[in-house]
Amino acid sequence: MSEKQLLISVKNLTKSYKTGDQEFFAIKNINIEIEKGAFVAIMGPSGSGKSTFMNILGCLDYPSSGEYFLDGEDVLKLTRNQLAELRNRKIGFIFQSFNILARTSAIENVELPMLYHSGITTKDGRLKAMAALKSVGLADRADHLPASYQADNSKG
Repeated sequence: MSEKQLLISVKNLTKSYKTGDQEFFAIKNINIEIEKGAFVAIMGPSGSGKSTFMNILGCLDYPSSGEYFLDGEDVLKLTRNQLAELRNRKIGFIFQSFNILARTSAIENVELPMLYHSGITTKDGRLKAMAALKSVGLADRADHLPASYQADNSKG
């Protein structure tokens, strides 16, 4: 039997905030192991700590305590520059609030993260971005600007 390959290992992960003498726990003692190739959904009611947990997993925030290993790497011991490199190599984000650049076409918005990766040429980035748009049925809208930008500019 093969040994499982963990992508994410979190032990006793806690994030708390202090207001005066009061301590508020956004998440408390989270333990989870996620194997490579697994599909996972983080679900819960509003205010249950989903976004806090995802921000920590995405290396955008730090926990107050606990352990977090991403692909065997101790994330909490990395410097800011090392975290930026880790995000560049291993983490992709799809934000709920559609964090896309307003004056930038769909293909340019998809292509942008690849421009920061030294191993991808501009031509390869464009091809990969188009393949990604095609995979979600948006290839025909590659040159379109976000609706919010179009609406703002139509007001004259």
